[in-house]
Amino acid sequence: MMINTVLGEVSPQDLGTTYIHEHLYVSPDELECYYDYTLDVPSKSIEEAELFKAAGGCTIVDMTPLAYGRNPEALRLISQQAGINVLCVTGFHKDLWLPRWFDSLSDAEIARELTREIEEGIGFSKVKPAAVKIGTSLGKVTERERRAIRIAAQVASRHHLPIITHCDKGTMGMEQLDLLEAEGMNLAHVCLSHTDLTLDPAYMKTLMKRGAFLSFDHVGRDLVGHDSVRVSLLKDFVCSGFGGQVCLAGDMGKKNYFKSYGGTPGLDYILTGLKEQLLKEIDEQDYWRMLVENPMHVLDWS
Repeated sequence: MMINTVLGEVSPQDLGTTYIHEHLYVSPDELECYYDYTLDVPSKSIEEAELFKAAGGCTIVDMTPLAYGRNPEALRLISQQAGINVLCVTGFHKDLWLPRWFDSLSDAEIARELTREIEEGIGFSKVKPAAVKIGTSLGKVTERERRAIRIAAQVASRHHLPIITHCDKGTMGMEQLDLLEAEGMNLAHVCLSHTDLTLDPAYMKTLMKRGAFLSFDHVGRDLVGHDSVRVSLLKDFVCSGFGGQVCLAGDMGKKNYFKSYGGTPGLDYILTGLKEQLLKEIDEQDYWRMLVENPMHVLDWS
């Protein structure tokens, strides 16, 4: 099975070093309160992606979905100029960001819209998504989110596309898996994002015991402490036999995380500073597994 990128299909083996949850172009709203979360200057994202490539990066999954300022044409430009694979998604964020048309369409009509994007492509260049996104709110799953998850799971399963999720502050992972499994989704192709925000190893292990992958994606916020708490968590997962179900990423969809905007730690951090800390605690083989093999297993249904 080939993997869709914004520039066309590639072999799963050509994905290489992969961040499974990032944002290279996102424009969630024109309201000033979302200014820091707006990455709408392609030249800045190209500069940042070039740092990622120079550090050994190959592929970034841009997790900007419908109604959150997704721009596949910008992603194509970034991919071309930086020389990396960029994957995009269809699907939905949490309740706050569901499309304006969500409540006015039937389940079948929404499913047809997702299916159209998967089969025909998105935007002028007909970019085909590599995954489907779903999301839930902090500490709850709203009725609208349940409906979105149900529809997205049916469409993703039918098209053999993975589902990568938004767990607000890391919560509701178990509820997401319950809802996805009820619709027949193969949990081996589900990756739950942001669960490391809970700093709860028992919770995260319970999720992985069900067969799902985790996007461990809030590294780079504790630069003074060299991410010591999260490094310890990752060491625990590897030593406990869960190293094959963790994907590393940064979810750095914010200006003050990009070096190109004058922020820190930058998209290269996982491949530089974090790598240095992790290799003091785990084998290099286990480190690369979280960046190469595990993301490939999520994305490659075959």
